[in-house]
Amino acid sequence: MADHMEEIRQDLFAQQIVEREAWLRSFGMTPYTSPGDYDMPRLKRKRAEFQEEKKIQADKLPPCEQMAGKVTASLKQHLNALKQDCLSSPNWRGACNQVRYAIGQIDIEKMVVLGLSSLFSYTTEYTFWRYEMAFILAIFELAQNKKTHTPTLYFQDPKFCIADYFLLSDLGGQIVEHPEAFVRHIDEHTLVFAKCILLVVYFGDLLQTSPAICISISLPAATEGALYLQEKTNEFDPNFDIRSVANKFITKRKSAELHKAMHHLHTSIPDSEDNLLSTMSVFWLASEEENDIVRQTKQVGSLGKKAKKWLESL
Repeated sequence: MADHMEEIRQDLFAQQIVEREAWLRSFGMTPYTSPGDYDMPRLKRKRAEFQEEKKIQADKLPPCEQMAGKVTASLKQHLNALKQDCLSSPNWRGACNQVRYAIGQIDIEKMVVLGLSSLFSYTTEYTFWRYEMAFILAIFELAQNKKTHTPTLYFQDPKFCIADYFLLSDLGGQIVEHPEAFVRHIDEHTLVFAKCILLVVYFGDLLQTSPAICISISLPAATEGALYLQEKTNEFDPNFDIRSVANKFITKRKSAELHKAMHHLHTSIPDSEDNLLSTMSVFWLASEEENDIVRQTKQVGSLGKKAKKWLESL
C-alpha cells in the first residue's frame, strides 16, 4: 500500500514538473526545476510522453532565456493581464475593494510577501502560483496608487532558489531572509501578504511585529489550528499563549473576511477547495475616525440599555 502511494506521489510530481516547464517554455522562460526528492528517470519518461502527446519535436522548440528565472517580456505581459483582471473584473473586485479600503486608512511604505513558495520547486502548482502572484501585484499597485509614499516590495520564503531571485527581482521585488523580514521590514507602515505561512511563524513572528495591514488566514481558523498543533505536536512551546497573541493583535484592528475570487482554476476540484482566497481575511489598524465611531456606537448602546432599564422601572 505504501509503495503504491509513493508511486502515485512520484507520478504526480513528475506530471506537475512537466506541465510547469512547458508553461515556462511557452513564455520563452528556461524550463528549470530546482533539485528535490523526485524520481529523475520517471521525469524523463514523462517529458518524452508529453512531447509525443503534444507532437513536439525537441530540436524545433522555440529558443528560451539561458538564465533560469530571467523574466521575458511575454511572461510580464501575461502576469500584467492577470493583474488587471484582479483589479477590474467582477471575479476579483470584492476582494480588491476591501484591500483598497484598508490601504486608504494607512500610509504604506513597504509590502512584505511571506510564504509565496518557489515557482521552480517540484511541488509548486503553477496555476495557483500565477494567480497568487497576479493578486500580489494588484495589491502592490493599489499601495503605489495612494502616492503618499513609494512602497518597496519584499519577498521571504526559505524555499526560494537562485532562479526565484532573478524572477522576483525582474518583477520589481527584493528577496530578504528570515528573520530580517520581521526585524527590519515589518512595522506599523507595512502591508503583509501571507497566504501560506506556518502557524508557528504566524503567531511567533508575524502577529507580534504588528503590521499595519495583514492579509492572511482568518484569525479564528489560525488560532484553532495552532491550539491543535500545540496539543498534538511539539511545534509550539507548551507555555506559549496563543490566544493572548491573537487577542493582542486584533485589539485596535478592523478585519473583514476576503470576498472569494470567483475564479474556478480547476474544473475537477470543488469550488470550496479551489478558491484562491478561501479562509483569508484582511486586518488593518483602525484609524482614529474608525475608533471614534466604535466608541460612539458603544456609548449609544450603553445609553440605550440605561434608558431601557429606566423605562422598565416606571
